[in-house]
Amino acid sequence: MVAEPVLSCCRAAFLYKEASMTKLDFANPGSAAANSATTPSPSLWARTEVRFWLILVLVAVGSSVLRTWLMPHWEGLNLIGRVTLEAGLFLLVATAPVWFFLCVPVRREAQAARDSLERESASLHERLRTHDLNVRLTAALDMAEDEESILRIARQALTLATDGAPAQMLLADSPDTAMRFDLIEGWTNDEGRCYVDSPTDCPAVRRGMGTVFEDSLTLSACRGMRGPMASNCAAACTPITVAGAGVGVLRALGPSGDPSLYRLLQSLNTAAHHVGARLAVVRSISNSAREAATDPLTGAANRRSGEARLASLAQHTEKYVVAMLDIDFFKKINDGHGHEVGDRAIKLLVEVVRGCIRREDILCRYGGEEFLLILPGMDITSAAALLQRCRADLPSACSRAGLPVFTVSVGVADGPNNNPAQQIRAADAALYSAKQAGRDRVVCASEMGAEVDVPQQATQ
Repeated sequence: MVAEPVLSCCRAAFLYKEASMTKLDFANPGSAAANSATTPSPSLWARTEVRFWLILVLVAVGSSVLRTWLMPHWEGLNLIGRVTLEAGLFLLVATAPVWFFLCVPVRREAQAARDSLERESASLHERLRTHDLNVRLTAALDMAEDEESILRIARQALTLATDGAPAQMLLADSPDTAMRFDLIEGWTNDEGRCYVDSPTDCPAVRRGMGTVFEDSLTLSACRGMRGPMASNCAAACTPITVAGAGVGVLRALGPSGDPSLYRLLQSLNTAAHHVGARLAVVRSISNSAREAATDPLTGAANRRSGEARLASLAQHTEKYVVAMLDIDFFKKINDGHGHEVGDRAIKLLVEVVRGCIRREDILCRYGGEEFLLILPGMDITSAAALLQRCRADLPSACSRAGLPVFTVSVGVADGPNNNPAQQIRAADAALYSAKQAGRDRVVCASEMGAEVDVPQQATQ
């Protein structure tokens, strides 16, 4: 009778060992990855096997000792009574070792394995979400042709990257300029808003790397968070870099001590990287186009840009006035004071005219000291009054700039709007008439009666 429970335990141990050495693969029997995913690690099986054999020995020894000790008291029992008592004795002896040496450790390891699986699942979900954000953001930004489109996509990316957490994007034109854009998503009030004035004021931008500010009330908290804040408010911030210079920041809020802020920072890093890369491309193209359309000395539009604008106005049958401006006796300024003073005089004229014209008006350097001014939607009387104001402001501007006082002659023409080249010739003829009449004046082509033939080299 003693051998029966021992043999049962040995048989169970043999079956358990066989089962532990069998590798199960439900998805793909030939896949090593599937086997490793469904089969516990060898160390786990080794620990379980040691526990099992320890339990087996304890149960066998304990049941044998008790059975030997109680055997004299069983002499008067029949076979059924003996079997019943031996089974009860075996269960009594086996319960405690099985519970403490097998069930409890296995439950603990199962819980640890479940927690590890949940962490791996959350990590995989985060990687998939980051990859999805990466792919979608790259595809969207590749189609963005200007900063407005980039900012619209960035606003959507903030929502995707932060899973609805309060997020903010601050962006400037350069590291030293003021923040020009302030986009917010998921904010219901001003709590935790960032109010840095320029990129150089942001700690994350100065460090050049993403940062988590874990508590809004500690000494190391970000100084840009000047709004009302809860005591458990934390922020994840990452810089937006354009051509190696930090020009903005992406940030999101979360509770203090929340480890998900660091995962959130990874998503913000992805969004900031792609937004900054596309901004660099768009701004480079924009700067190249601006340089190609701008006079390098004065910053005014060049002749090609002016002619393109006139062609556009003529094509859309819009009313406009053109004026030709020329500095009087400019050669004397160059000869008497040097070319540097001459360049300063040209730039001063541009500043004075820009101070008088509207935003939609275009001033172009047409050649040398001669300028073309395009005034859309303005009649010739208003244009002449505007140019008279510019001419009157010029002497005082020369005095403030420390330049010799010079004057300007202007010719104005309001037609024909459907033929820009002919309208420029009319304005040029009016300019020549102003030169002939004594300079330092504004002459309208409509006052001349007939178009004047302009010599190829007008005498100044």
